[in-house]
Amino acid sequence: MDGLIQWAAPIVSTALTAYLTSLIARSERKTDVKRKAEAEWRDRVDKRLTDIEGKQDRSIAAQAAQTRSDIVHKCHRYLDDLGKASTEEKHALHDEHEQYTQFCTDLGIDNNFIDCLVARVMELPEREV
Repeated sequence: MDGLIQWAAPIVSTALTAYLTSLIARSERKTDVKRKAEAEWRDRVDKRLTDIEGKQDRSIAAQAAQTRSDIVHKCHRYLDDLGKASTEEKHALHDEHEQYTQFCTDLGIDNNFIDCLVARVMELPEREV
């Protein structure tokens, strides 16, 4: 019986080692597949975030342009067309300008010409509504 054990021991040991090695390799392949899937997911999320940021930047730029255009239009109407502005119009313009100024400060936009236009409107004589 000792001879049989001595003969079978290396075979069983080799078979067991091969089996455990295959289990480890299979586990590593699963881990590699999982890591690859996670990397692809992360890349898709990064691409979507980049796209969203681009759209947001374009939207903010359009909003700034629209607000700036509205202020310029109002200022030119009061300065060039009417030569006057009512107290209510001045308050509304002032409020819009304050919000626009904060918006520009947050985004690092410099619009000194808007400040000058609004200041000129504030100096206009009062008109009756």
